[in-house]
Amino acid sequence: MEQEKAYNYIAETLRRLRVQSDFSQQNIADILNVNRSTYTYYETGKTTPDVRTLYKISKIFDVPIEIFFPEEDTVPVFEDPAWATSKQRPGKLTAPDPKRIGDLSSTERALIALIRSENKLTCEAVLDSLKKRIDQENQK
Repeated sequence: MEQEKAYNYIAETLRRLRVQSDFSQQNIADILNVNRSTYTYYETGKTTPDVRTLYKISKIFDVPIEIFFPEEDTVPVFEDPAWATSKQRPGKLTAPDPKRIGDLSSTERALIALIRSENKLTCEAVLDSLKKRIDQENQK
């Protein structure tokens, strides 16, 4: 029973972090290089990500990995738990002058998450590609 409680805690924490950051399950699955259904299973508690995957997720959301392993009888504090009872995420417009990651477009959030991920090779390749593209545009 304790193991099931821990799995449910991890699942709920994953969902809260994702929704609070306004990512879709597909965004996170793409960054982790897993199927969306695999990530969905993490959020529903059907399966639990391994520690390495939890570490990557903690980097994406810029939270300590310990958030997934609380001491007994502790609950993380989230800014706005009102969405927790809803199955549907509210729609959101991109802010013209974003102050936090939730104000960014989905593409911008995916780029930030990729940069925060552990995969430095992919991140460096993306940055190199962007630099080359900018240089090409500036030469026109």
